[in-house]
Amino acid sequence: MKESAWRRLEAVVLPALDLEESERRAFLHGRCTGDPTLLRQAESFLAILEGSGGAFLEGSSWSPLLPPAGAETPDPGQLEAGRHIGPYRIEKLLGSGGMGSVYLAERADDTFAKRVALKVVRPGRRSPEAEERFRLERRLLARLEHPNIARLHDAGQTEEGLSYFVMEYVEGRPIDRFAEDEGLGLEARLRLILKVCAAVQVAHRNLVLHRDLKPANILVDGAGEPKLLDFGIGKLLPGEALGEAASLTATAQRPLTPLYASPEQVGGGAVTTATDVYGLGLLLYEVLT
Repeated sequence: MKESAWRRLEAVVLPALDLEESERRAFLHGRCTGDPTLLRQAESFLAILEGSGGAFLEGSSWSPLLPPAGAETPDPGQLEAGRHIGPYRIEKLLGSGGMGSVYLAERADDTFAKRVALKVVRPGRRSPEAEERFRLERRLLARLEHPNIARLHDAGQTEEGLSYFVMEYVEGRPIDRFAEDEGLGLEARLRLILKVCAAVQVAHRNLVLHRDLKPANILVDGAGEPKLLDFGIGKLLPGEALGEAASLTATAQRPLTPLYASPEQVGGGAVTTATDVYGLGLLLYEVLT
């Protein structure tokens, strides 16, 4: 499904969530007149929500399905271009999420010159939970070494005590957009997906779940290689003593992307490797259609 289709679905689903369940069906039929595909998609998504018994809406941490085109969330703590964080010089803001912001930066000492992605806790969202989740994401990335997973390079704290880490900067396009822009055939699209599957398999072998597989988190670089990004809501599977970090993934606050969430994520159930397999299935569908 292309971005324009997601936006049409968002425009129907979000207002419906503000209505009583008994009013939603009539609302959907009115908004989707003449578009049976959109009606079917909206009804399917609402059925998942209603089947969760309210757990999804009450216990999840989520934002609209897609941000408004061209919109940027004001951030009073945004780092200025030219500022130095350790040996890295900030160039520009790439994007902000719930707890962190990602900047394009360049290593600016005498060691070497390299552009990187620097992720730092947003000052306005600083909390023990945010810092702990940040450290967990860093630990997840440190376990993973694969050509189709963005690499962790460095980590530290700013002068204000905010945690940050430095990753491989991937200049590319979301995997579905890349396939469409390049006019890839079926075999080429399947090869891309197989590389993503191999990356996810490596993560699972290292007891790491991604939990947010979607086109926006898989960029294809200039060499045509997909890169798996953003383990910000990832989870370590049972098998190690993880302390408080593990408990963060089991609380009532379950960050997720609604239209890419698996049934167990929506319903508040236990997540397993099947959660990522579900995400890969959705990804396959989007890239092939």
